[in-house]
Amino acid sequence: MPMDTGTGTGTGMKTKPNWLAATTGVLCYCVVGPAVCQDTGSLITPIATPSGENVPGAATVPILGIQEAAALDEASTARGWTIVPRIGLTETLTDNINLSSTNKQSGLISELSPGIRIDARTARLKMFLDYQLNGIFYSTGDNGNQTQSALNAFGTLEAIDNWLFVDFSGQISQQVINAFGQQSASNVYDTGNTTQTSTYALSPYIRGQLGGSADYFLRYNASYTNSGSGDISNITLSQWLGQIRGNTRFQNLNWAIDGSQQNTNYSQVGLLPEQDYDDTRIRALLNYKLFPEFRLSGSGGWESNNYQSRDNESQGTYGAGFDWTPTERTQASGFWEHRFFGTGHNVLLSHRFPLSAIRYTDTKDVSLVPNQFTNTGLGTVYDQYFQILASLIPDPVNRDTYVRNLLNQAGVAPNAQAINNYLTNRPQVQRNQQLSLVFYGSRNSITFLAARSNSQPLTRAPNGLDSIVSEAGTVTQQGYAVSFSHRLTQLTGLNLIASRQKNKSALTDRIDTTLTYYQVGIATRLGPRTVGALNARYQDFSGSDLTTIPYTENALIASVTMVF
Repeated sequence: MPMDTGTGTGTGMKTKPNWLAATTGVLCYCVVGPAVCQDTGSLITPIATPSGENVPGAATVPILGIQEAAALDEASTARGWTIVPRIGLTETLTDNINLSSTNKQSGLISELSPGIRIDARTARLKMFLDYQLNGIFYSTGDNGNQTQSALNAFGTLEAIDNWLFVDFSGQISQQVINAFGQQSASNVYDTGNTTQTSTYALSPYIRGQLGGSADYFLRYNASYTNSGSGDISNITLSQWLGQIRGNTRFQNLNWAIDGSQQNTNYSQVGLLPEQDYDDTRIRALLNYKLFPEFRLSGSGGWESNNYQSRDNESQGTYGAGFDWTPTERTQASGFWEHRFFGTGHNVLLSHRFPLSAIRYTDTKDVSLVPNQFTNTGLGTVYDQYFQILASLIPDPVNRDTYVRNLLNQAGVAPNAQAINNYLTNRPQVQRNQQLSLVFYGSRNSITFLAARSNSQPLTRAPNGLDSIVSEAGTVTQQGYAVSFSHRLTQLTGLNLIASRQKNKSALTDRIDTTLTYYQVGIATRLGPRTVGALNARYQDFSGSDLTTIPYTENALIASVTMVF
């Protein structure tokens, strides 16, 4: 990938800042929305190198070049454990502390945010954990002081050389409950429509060869999601996945057989009883390499589930697709499959130009666990960087570690979605589309992101008991974010952000809500390990339903973050 020319400072050596270093802050805002970034003053939070040393440089983003970061990441396999504590203070002066439509009241919101990052890289263990505790204090208004937790953790253990591995992860974040309830671009406001949700997952797997003629893979996934709300079910998922693949006597033709069996349990909520869903799938696949860079694929199989009835229902499946990679910069793939709910698909188009990049994804599949805890769908910040860095950090574990370190040091949750999704008590069929464009230079960057999601419940809750979201039929969410970033000096950066999200229901008396957000900010390095930021924001929330509480808010946000 071509690099921007120029000089920057790193660990005692000259570097060539690339487009990622020039656009990290912009992408954070555009991909996850302003809600995630602004409260922490994360425009220029220092990023630690793999050696644990703080990297001085441009204020808006980590200055470490990708090539240098990749080399350091590769070389850090045996460096052991690194622990980096931090603390941040944010003061928000707002003219509507209660987010009221009729009785606006000014006030000051203070946030004290201690956190810690633990990074382990040994011969067998690669692990990352970032935890932050946010204490939120209100000078006035109807809000009571509150405490919020934020956790992002991921790890891989090689238990037996080249055969048995164990993946594990944990996440805690604030999530929207009702798509049509009051929402805000900031987590500091108590809208009555958010909850602290946590999920934990454990996934052991084995892989190897059968007689040198075929490869095998077997994985077990176990996860638990606690909604943190008395109105939303907790979700327990247990899943087996397996695959055998090999070649034929025809050089360009290979085959695979895969299967899965999973059980998903939704806990009892009020009068809504406990619900169990079972899903079993078996598929055979053929892949034919028509050209070195072009491959055709086809599948046929069988699936059985009880998503739409009390008893399991079975039917056949079939599909076809292609993969085209004409260059390392260009990728196009698509797979369409006839399923019990209709036609599912997975489409990807991406290309990197010398000074820009474009990426489009379109997926349709069954969603069991809330979108906030999956890397499919609308696309997360993690997804964006993981894909962009693929050609420069080929090893997925090393790439994962670097991306998570980058995002968490910036105070951005890897699992944050482009659209604030909502929680639900049952499986859904979801179609998610996302288009992202990035234009980058040595001092200026522009990023555009557009996303759209359609969610339709697979089943109707017993006795009609569920939230308004589940009774709204198909829920459509669409949003966009545009951001401009300008590096004023090596220590100071300017950012402009605009975003809008609209939620609609398919009810006869259609419900819709709109959240609009604008922010301008400046950030600068105050010391070797201290960063300061000053932002001004405006947000507007409105809706068509009589129960919707619209509001407008103006605020000034000042923050200081110190990394020890």
